Amino acid sequence: MKYGVLVLMFLITMLYACEENGFDNNGSDSGSAVQGNIVGKVLQTDSKAKVVVSQVNGIDSTEINPVDGSFEIKNLPVGNYDLTVNADMFRKYNLHNVNVLASGNTYVGEIDLSTVPDLISSHYPEDKSEIIYNNQYSRLTISIIFTQPMDRESVEKAFSTTPSTDGIFHWGQYSTAPNRIYYSNDATNWGYDAGSTITTYSKITAFSYQVSQKDSYVDTTYAVTLSTEAQDTSGNHLRFPLEFSFSTIQSESTQNAILSSPSNGDNEVDLIMTQGIQISFPRNMDQVSTEQALTVSPESDAILIWPAQNHLTIYTGGVLHAETTYDITIGASAKDADGIELGNPFQFSFNTSPVRVTNTSPQNGEVFVSESTAIYFYFNTYMQKSTVQNAISISPSVSGTLDWYGNSKTTMRFDPNQDLQHNKKYTITIGTEAKDLYGTALNEPYTFSFIVRPE
Repeated sequence: MKYGVLVLMFLITMLYACEENGFDNNGSDSGSAVQGNIVGKVLQTDSKAKVVVSQVNGIDSTEINPVDGSFEIKNLPVGNYDLTVNADMFRKYNLHNVNVLASGNTYVGEIDLSTVPDLISSHYPEDKSEIIYNNQYSRLTISIIFTQPMDRESVEKAFSTTPSTDGIFHWGQYSTAPNRIYYSNDATNWGYDAGSTITTYSKITAFSYQVSQKDSYVDTTYAVTLSTEAQDTSGNHLRFPLEFSFSTIQSESTQNAILSSPSNGDNEVDLIMTQGIQISFPRNMDQVSTEQALTVSPESDAILIWPAQNHLTIYTGGVLHAETTYDITIGASAKDADGIELGNPFQFSFNTSPVRVTNTSPQNGEVFVSESTAIYFYFNTYMQKSTVQNAISISPSVSGTLDWYGNSKTTMRFDPNQDLQHNKKYTITIGTEAKDLYGTALNEPYTFSFIVRPE
């Protein structure tokens, strides 16, 4: 009897010791030795977010600290958990397989909640983005891709822009750039990827909305809203509206600097600039004061024209001088349309190319050339006809007539008086006597050869 009492007391003592050390009577750890905590931080401190941990079913939850967004869920048995963060007006955040270790904290990091609703995967343009855009050649595009097939009618009713726009929805497309076309028949030719042929309402997860050209503006901020009226094909509505904005920036201008073409320091600039010298300002300019502040060196009979209020074209009166440094300066007294002076002068310079033969016909090394061919010489600038005539030599000698080709002053044509000899190599040299309109000569002779075809 006494022995039995002693055994019973021993068992009670051992059971108490096990409980004190965190083990139940099955040998499992119910205390901190085999438990851990999940800690983290939600960046949106005013979101009133609720953090839930689960293993199939919910196990525990907590609200974030409204001061710093931190949270802690304590005394979770060792294992893997799913973590969910729920907050009104924010996308549900899910983190899977969070591994809780014994006697420690598992830190899940800083959580940045998204304002994109749960049914939406992504949208273009991104929120607060800027788009380089020119409404003369293209139309704005707004695109949304969803996580589920959507009911088209409800989405189109739920979609709106500020300022208000007219446009057309192209379902099954997701474009990430402004587009030139309005209707979808030739969509694939303009950068669209339709993905697959749309056959039913149940498979459509994306659309691109093309804004009409009359409503596509530069230097404008657009706000886009997709309200909770939008639903998927199962009847699930957006939990909160999608709202984002973007701005269009005129492509020909810059916010902080004046642009030029040619750019400052360019070499080998073409002697024939059919577009003229271009200057683009970051804001609209007062034309009179800007032209008065302009100097061009070397001096020329420059003609100025304004394709736009912030865009000046300088026509130098013809082709540029070869191997010459051009300096263009706009003084600090030039004013914008509001009367504000530049404050600092704008200056750039560029160097032009030498006088060159750019091509011939026949070309150097060509064979099987027709015996009745004419010979063409192409220059990179306007040439003096008499100097070119005196500079050309042909071996073996061929007589003929050299003149301008059509109305060009850069291309000359030589017509032999008789057919060229079959199976014969001809070598033609244009010497440095050839000069351009300003008297600048070729730097070195230009020589090419060809072979006439057999009889």
